[in-house]
Order: sequence, then structure tokens, then C-alpha cells
Amino acid sequence: MSGAGAGTAIVFLVLLIPLGAMQPGRNVGCSEWRECRQLALAAADQGEYERFHDLAWRAFQLGPDKDSALMSLLARAQALSGRPHDAMVMLDRLAGMGVAVDADTNDDFARTRQLPDWPEVLAHIDHARHPDRPAAAAPAAAATSPIGNVSPPGPLEAFRFSTQAFTPAGLAYDAVSQRFLFGDRVERKLFVVGERSNRATDFVRADSAGFQEIAAIEIDAKRGDLWVASTTAVEGTGTLHKLQLISGRLLRSFRIAADIGPVSLVDLAVTPAGAVLVLDSGGKQLFVLRPGATAFERVIRLDASEPASVAAGADEGIAYVAHRGGVLRIDLRAGTATPLAAPRDVPLDRLERIRWRPQELIGVRVDEDGTRRITRLDLNGSGRAVAQATTLERAVQAGGPIFLTFWGDELVYLADSSKSAEGSPPIDARRLAEFVAYRLRIR
Repeated sequence: MSGAGAGTAIVFLVLLIPLGAMQPGRNVGCSEWRECRQLALAAADQGEYERFHDLAWRAFQLGPDKDSALMSLLARAQALSGRPHDAMVMLDRLAGMGVAVDADTNDDFARTRQLPDWPEVLAHIDHARHPDRPAAAAPAAAATSPIGNVSPPGPLEAFRFSTQAFTPAGLAYDAVSQRFLFGDRVERKLFVVGERSNRATDFVRADSAGFQEIAAIEIDAKRGDLWVASTTAVEGTGTLHKLQLISGRLLRSFRIAADIGPVSLVDLAVTPAGAVLVLDSGGKQLFVLRPGATAFERVIRLDASEPASVAAGADEGIAYVAHRGGVLRIDLRAGTATPLAAPRDVPLDRLERIRWRPQELIGVRVDEDGTRRITRLDLNGSGRAVAQATTLERAVQAGGPIFLTFWGDELVYLADSSKSAEGSPPIDARRLAEFVAYRLRIR
């Protein structure tokens, strides 16, 4: 999984799917990339395109990094197995490497050529084929919608892994170990998946760290700490756990004092200086644990309905809290909250998750029909107003919240599908399920 080029970000959607519905997480019958490639070609010749895809993907996983032949094989498999968007992204990656695939004339890519963004990718392929020829002009800017600009369609498949069905409760990326950390709310544990791995491995469990139901996780990369917020709705208690990021060893736990009253922790954020912000939805309040402190301080009581998410800004004294009615800009020093302003056609209500990037917030909004959309909110110079909103993904199907983390210049988001649709049988947590990661351009 290589990084994107400058100025481009990729989003990953991880959906929970019954194991029988998808194949690549299962044993595909090969353990060495050359063998997988030969089996893939045989499957293609026989018209078994889903198996062709699974074997081509496995060959790509096991083979040399950035092998253009394996990438080309996977692109063809993606196109033939009904994944034209994925094929288009792979073709674009190859063009960026200077490799021009014959996708403009090959019938295998007929569906890919029908996609709206194909002309742009074709221009990149043509430039790779004729590098001395001036590059073609980029297509016109994306069209606008009632909620702002709309990015090109997606999402696009990136990677897969299998594990027991779980209830997501946080997602973070550790750049040092090159692995993703997942929180399991009900099982009260963390597990990890490496960038190039399809295996999930338990990292920290409640019996060693004292977790209650996990609510959120966040990494303080500067100091090498992993922070976990856990809570219990029945008891109304909440605890912040500080762990060593590299090992998962518990360093200290900070319990919210009983005299504060019942709490329901929903999110946390780490400021540039290492202060930890913890959001309590039940008590409608924001706490801070300052560096070196042993107890929480209440920053502010929030005059807001259903506080859902907190993001720390670049300024040590500024944070943002999303709630059912909008977004508040919090002055941490003064203990005041001001509604974030926005154009009339940019709704800020029903944002269930926000995360900070320089001069922008990435938000997940729950639409009236229960689907989610991912939105980029570009802020003005003071950070007090939204200058422009761009819809990155219109309709993410998920039974529960979406969790966000950044991966270098890219974004990863995890959609909780552990809650099955109304009328459908619940997912059996005892059985293996497959998780599929999808990508979507942010800019």
C-alpha cells in the first residue's frame, strides 16, 4: 500500500461482510507469488473472474513491491471481476510509474473506460506512453451540489483482512510500526493489522489494561503514547488509559472522579503539546488531562445536544466539538464555545465524527436516511468559519459510526457494519468475517 502523490489523499472504507460473500481472505490455494500468478492466469483463461481476482490480489501481496507486471495483472482482474473503479486506480498508479497498459484498446477494460474519470486516467496513460509529448490538460473542476463540491466517485478497494466480527470503537495508525490499530468495544481489546498483512493480531486486552467498553483510541506520535478512552453506560464511569505505543504496556490509568457524576465518554484528541481532550456526551462536557497531571480538569460544560466528537486544532488553545446541531469552536484557555459559522447551503448538523487537518476538518455526517457521507470542511484563516465544503463520499452504508485516522497524507476510515440492517439477522461474532478496505481521493 504505497502513499499517494503530493496534494492527493486517499480514504479507506472498511466494511464488515460475511466471510462467504468475499474470497481473498480465505486460502486461495497458493503461498508463493509465482504460483499465485500462474493460477490466476489459468482462472482468467477459464473465465473464473472472481477467482482470477483473488489469486491476482494474492500474487500482488506476496510479490515484489511495486512490480508493474503484477499490478497490471491485478488491474485486469479487477476490471473483469466487476471492480472497474479499482482497476482505474491501479492503471493510474502504473501510469505514474511510467507504465502504460493497453487499457484504452483492451476489451477487458471496457467497463473501466465508461467511468466519468477515465479521460483523466487516459491522459496519464498517454503521457506514460509518450513522455516527450506535452501532458494533456486536466479535466474541469468537480461539479457543485447543495452541500458543496463533490469529488470523483468511489470508493476503491485497497486491502482485505479476516477476523472475528467485532464492534469498532476506534482506529489509529502507527507510522513507526506501519500498522493499523483497531478498537473492539464489546470485547474490550485492541488488535493490529500491518500495512501489507491480511491478518489481525490481538495487541492489548482488558485483563492487562483494565479496559471498560472501549470508546475511542488516539496516538500521540511525538511522545510514543497510545491513549484509550473506555466507559460503561450502566455504571456511568469513564477511564483514560495511557499505554506504551510500541508494546501496548499499560503505563497509567486516569479515572474520572465519581463526584463529577455519571459520564459517557465518546471521543478523545491529543493536542500538539500532549494534552489529552476527552469528550463526555452524557454530561455534555469536555475534560482535559494536561501533560504531567494526575487528574482531569473540566474545560467547559457544553450547551449542545448529543456531543459526538472532538478534534484538536493546530493552535494549542483551540479545539472543535461536533454535536447534533452543529460544530463548536472551543477556546481551551478561556473555556468558551462559539458556533462554527458556515454558508447557508453547508449543513454542519448531525456530524458524528470530525478530525483535524491543517485548515480543514474531515467530517462524517449522518443523513436522514441513516447513510453516512464524508465531507471536507475547508476553514477560513481564523478557523472560525467554513469557507467551502466538499463531499468526498455521498452514501456510505454502515450500521453504526465511522472512525477516522490519518496515514501520512492519506485518510483511513472504518465503517461499523456490526449492526445489521433492520429485519436482517445479526452478525454472528463467533464466526470469521472479512473486512474490505476501499479508497477515495480527498483532493
